[in-house]
Amino acid sequence: MARVLAICVSVISVPLTIGYLGNERYGAWVTIVSVVTFLSITDFGLAGSLTNAIGKAQAEEDHARGQRLVSSALLMLSLIASVILIAAVVLAPRIAALLFPNLQSPVARAEIVPAVMIALSIFALNLPLFVSSRVLAAHQESALANVWNIMASLGNLAALLVVIWFRGGLPWLVFGCFGFGLAANIACAVWLFGIHKPWLRPSLASVDPAFVKILFSDGWKFFVIGVGWMVNWQTDNMVIAHFLGAAQVTPYAVTFSLFAIATGLQTLAYPNLWPAYTEAHAQGDYEWIRKTLRSNFKFSFFTATAIVVFLTIFGGEIIRLWAGAAAVPPFSVIVWMALWRLMLSTLLVGSCLLNATGHLKGMTIYGTATAVLNLALSILLAKIYGITGVIAATVIAFAVANYLPTFLEVRSVLRKCAH
Repeated sequence: MARVLAICVSVISVPLTIGYLGNERYGAWVTIVSVVTFLSITDFGLAGSLTNAIGKAQAEEDHARGQRLVSSALLMLSLIASVILIAAVVLAPRIAALLFPNLQSPVARAEIVPAVMIALSIFALNLPLFVSSRVLAAHQESALANVWNIMASLGNLAALLVVIWFRGGLPWLVFGCFGFGLAANIACAVWLFGIHKPWLRPSLASVDPAFVKILFSDGWKFFVIGVGWMVNWQTDNMVIAHFLGAAQVTPYAVTFSLFAIATGLQTLAYPNLWPAYTEAHAQGDYEWIRKTLRSNFKFSFFTATAIVVFLTIFGGEIIRLWAGAAAVPPFSVIVWMALWRLMLSTLLVGSCLLNATGHLKGMTIYGTATAVLNLALSILLAKIYGITGVIAATVIAFAVANYLPTFLEVRSVLRKCAH
């Protein structure tokens, strides 16, 4: 439901935002969102390791261990958030200058530094609150987390409409949309630890250095994997904004959003399957793991293929009607986006199992190689082929360095389960 609503909000908000901000400022807005999403790696993998650790504690019905894990993770994330908050205030002008060296509009140039500062500050305040969604995911209660996500999505749409109505600028848009997300996360944390699961309520007395060590023992692996995924997922808009200009981000980002529908179901299933795999692995239910993985792979591939074929044929016209002629990309971008989503539809299936069962070392190696190759190729090909080169770089990097190793490792995990 939350995913469907998020798609509906995107369908409504994209043309409204482009129409109000224009191509360049909309491109800046999308790039800022990418930067904030990229910065989620600054949790140093604590969120991912917390999911697995609480999932195991839940399987053993050890509530005291769960509380110590939550308290320790929350303290560490709060310390990290404090550093980010200070850096946001001090470094925002430099970050804005690095990302957007060629802004043409005087309005965009005036707005960009406060917009970046506000976005980074709200992200820092949000970082410790990531614990709530991970606790719900570990207890296989992502549906409850989706209720709060729905509230945030509706709040984002309301903020957009208010900003447009009162003719607010980019900083107000950032404050409104990110601020509603922060408010929803605060409310979720209060409800979760105050009403729903009070036995997990964090406290300083429950902070345990031994549990901090446990979280970081797997956390660094999730961190390296996260860096790889974020480079591959979020740096495209940054590369385009820096080398080609913020206005070129718009057709790329709109096309990327459209093709995300192809892997929407898999993205929705991911946070639910992760803790389910973790619990099944802890309980030795390997037959369920094999059957679920096999059916998930088939379903993901065939649904993605059907959607991708449709979007390849009609995508250009859909974008024209949806976001305007200026947002329509070259057809070559559509073709490469289609290839990327087909590849991703099955990669998500494999990576979910590896993450959930703690098989992280391999992903840290080939994930890092993929990220380095992708970023280098994106910069090189963007200069030659424009935005087509950026998405082509992603497909090439994953095909060369990631796809085969992922499924070789998945096969290895399944063989171990068989014995």
